Amino acid sequence: MKTNRVPIFFIILSFLVMLPPAAASVLTDSFHKSISKAESIEKVTLDNVNGDCHFFLAPENGNLDIDAKVTIKGPSDEECESYYQKVKIDVTRENHVLKIVVTRPRSVSFFGLGNSIRMSVDFEISIPVPMDVSVDLVNGDVNVEAMKRCSVDVVNGDVHMKGIAGASVEAVNSCIDIRDVKEWVVIDAVNGNLNLVSASPDLEKIKVEFVNGSMTVQIPTASVGRLNMDSATGTADLKERKDGKTWETRMHGKRIHVSDKGKAKISLENVNGKITLLCD
Repeated sequence: MKTNRVPIFFIILSFLVMLPPAAASVLTDSFHKSISKAESIEKVTLDNVNGDCHFFLAPENGNLDIDAKVTIKGPSDEECESYYQKVKIDVTRENHVLKIVVTRPRSVSFFGLGNSIRMSVDFEISIPVPMDVSVDLVNGDVNVEAMKRCSVDVVNGDVHMKGIAGASVEAVNSCIDIRDVKEWVVIDAVNGNLNLVSASPDLEKIKVEFVNGSMTVQIPTASVGRLNMDSATGTADLKERKDGKTWETRMHGKRIHVSDKGKAKISLENVNGKITLLCD
């Protein structure tokens, strides 16, 4: 009987941690900062805990604009206000890098239990010219459009990228959607799904490693060079478009290895899940 008590305890503890606190009060505020002469900035980094973020191209005024919405939920107005007074959004510029860091009060709760305050900071960041972007986030969705190299490290949250040069993603629980990538993609994920589409003739590398989830990758046939597809408990399918309309399976199995004339090195590995490569 005693051997079952520890697992049950952790199951109950995990359930309690997932329960949101009963918030009687909500405090919201906005943050705005505009960076002029942003053309000398080459990279923007964001370090946050909870909250979505959206990076997009907006070259109208030539400034780099940071807009954020702060939301704090707690049992009373006084506690929310006290918490908010300790929150900082620091924007610093070091050489060619702009750093955005959200600092929040430290929690002394046990596994989040007893912590009656919850805070999220959602960002909208408009950038005048394509730059490198780096995001370090625990809970929240990431959306990046029309940038150069993009690096995302997220625990819980979906990742959307479109019109980028290269992407690096590390995720635990995430659905990843990448469109119009030009040169390379490297992904290491635990749980989730991947949809990756590119028509670029300049593809050089696609490397994806999943533990649980399915992945679908669509690229030009001419880009395929050295190809490795490996699914431990699922299946791997290499499909080509037939007559410009329907997809026809060219190869099927757990492991697929191909050496072709393209320059892209492609490695798709999955422990539990299906791999589909569509060559158009």
